[in-house]
Amino acid sequence: MALLRKHREDNLIEYFGKKGSSLQPNPLQARVIDAFLKPQYRLLGMTGANQIGKTTLGAIIAHVTMFGKLPWDDTDLSYLFPHNKPRKVRYVGQDWRAHIEAVVIPELRKWWPKSRLVKTVGNGTIKDTSWTDVKTGSSIQVMSNFQDSDVHEGARFDLVIFDEPPTRDIWIANSRGLIARKGRALFCMTLLKEAWIHTDIVKRMLPDGRPDRSVFFVDGEQAVNVGYGITQEGSDNFYSDCNETERQARFFGKPAYLAGLVCKFFDRHTHVVDRFPIPTDWPVDIAIDIHPRKEQAVLFVATDQRDERYACFEIWEHGDGPQTADRIIRIVQRYALRVNRIIIDPLAKGDANNEHTTYDKIEMVLARHGYVLETATKDKSSGIIEINNHLKGPNNKPSLFFFHDMVKTIKQLEGWMYDKDTQVPAKVEDDMPENLYRLMLLGTEYVPPEEDYDEADDYGDAQPDAVTGY
Repeated sequence: MALLRKHREDNLIEYFGKKGSSLQPNPLQARVIDAFLKPQYRLLGMTGANQIGKTTLGAIIAHVTMFGKLPWDDTDLSYLFPHNKPRKVRYVGQDWRAHIEAVVIPELRKWWPKSRLVKTVGNGTIKDTSWTDVKTGSSIQVMSNFQDSDVHEGARFDLVIFDEPPTRDIWIANSRGLIARKGRALFCMTLLKEAWIHTDIVKRMLPDGRPDRSVFFVDGEQAVNVGYGITQEGSDNFYSDCNETERQARFFGKPAYLAGLVCKFFDRHTHVVDRFPIPTDWPVDIAIDIHPRKEQAVLFVATDQRDERYACFEIWEHGDGPQTADRIIRIVQRYALRVNRIIIDPLAKGDANNEHTTYDKIEMVLARHGYVLETATKDKSSGIIEINNHLKGPNNKPSLFFFHDMVKTIKQLEGWMYDKDTQVPAKVEDDMPENLYRLMLLGTEYVPPEEDYDEADDYGDAQPDAVTGY
């Protein structure tokens, strides 16, 4: 028993996640490790509060990359690399002594199995900045974010790990080093600064505006690591020591520039899905947000048999009322959508004495196709609550999803913020979110088409749907 305990103490990484072992990754670490095993993810990260196991995650992934396997279950990782050469890892920390020597190097040592030979060399400033695995020839090079970016240029790597946020110059220098080997990057950080990382990395977009689905990030509060790497008592003491601003960033992992997000539960990996044909029996609600000087915003949301909702089509084009209505009809007819309700911003009615408002013009076109135009609600507060309720879902099972090519909707939803002075949602880039909250307040439930027809027939006014034939 004593020998087994000694072996475990000297070779922790062999028990990390091993079936039956008490040494398990916390939920956030487990998600990132699972994503790391999927080669489609090129940029990965774990962000959030202090003391949630970010440096531990970086050290473990650095080591398993060198080993070419998961030590706790012998999963072969050769499929992750496009070559058979020794693998190269670069590990970028902050200050040489206060961070790298005091935090990073000890964590690398802690997780390196003592049963495995390794050669280490210092850099003249601190020890153990270069690691070479004797068995595979793979290596780790430890560098500092405070070095000149030119020093980071020129090398080729399979993996670059950033422990805390790098400057943009350091990121670009290291990113170049990933090209030749089709390498990957792992960010383990509390985002107290370097806000560019949120927009350029975490929320990265493809050139056509779609979310880059090769990016995988998780974010969490300190509580996620209680029972794994820290105690509840220690967490409570840390909470007491922080003021409210510090708690948001260091305890809850929310830097100042993200604290005002309106749709706080939106997560690309959970809520963005591949496009599929909308079944012709799903009811589809449509919301219109009209503007006199910019693009008109129209959002389509379908509801399935489980009452899960899918934002499935969007219109973002210049045009007047009739042109906007024609575009709606073209989408409805092309995809044989079963239209449920069509709503519009109340401001579209404009002057009650004007018989030719935008509302009237859109209503006229829709009426020719058998559709009724309704005025939307302005209860934004309730609508926001409803969006977040659907994003999180009962028992953390979401019921609102977005097709991956809903470019404008996803971008605006991710960037929708509360005004820091008024504490109300900012009236900037909020067109699709406005449509979305109004659609959520409709409370649409799936009803089979034949029941729609029967209900109308009970009142003596059953009419076949102009598109679907129901």
